[in-house]
Amino acid sequence: MKNIIMISVIALGLNGCATMQKPDTPFYSFAQERKLSSAVRLLEEGNALAATKLLTEITNEKGVPGVTDEALFRLTLLNIRPDMEQNGFSQAHKRLERLQKEYPSSSWARTAWPLMEFLENAEEVRRQNRNLKNVNQSLTKENKELHQNIKELNQNIKELNQNIERLKNLDLELEQKTKQK
Repeated sequence: MKNIIMISVIALGLNGCATMQKPDTPFYSFAQERKLSSAVRLLEEGNALAATKLLTEITNEKGVPGVTDEALFRLTLLNIRPDMEQNGFSQAHKRLERLQKEYPSSSWARTAWPLMEFLENAEEVRRQNRNLKNVNQSLTKENKELHQNIKELNQNIKELNQNIERLKNLDLELEQKTKQK
């Protein structure tokens, strides 16, 4: 009996790592659950970088319902920042779409709907903001040009006023000359 147990332990020890790597086995699911638990623990400890790494590993490997769906949602939340670039919004949206598509009955998928809408609205606001910045730059440029034109017009008006004064003086001189004759 001891020999059978010993052989079983050795066989599991030798094959355990390989078995854990094979999807659709209880060991694989357990390993993914452990990774997720570790990621959640790291998040609680404040180590978002290590948690992000583990969550990314989980989402890049074959999916396990109850694990991968949660990892997708948590990873999306970790990556959402106010300074996200277009690529970041795109990745977050793709993860949430994947969550909806691959795990439609998951509670994480139902929770993801409002977040997807928020991200879509946020991206629309960012797009409008970019457009407004472009319009603002254009208007600022036009404003500078108008100020320059006003400056030139004021200079022209000043010159015209000076010319009018000279013409008045000339007219007065001519009038005086004609009166003196």
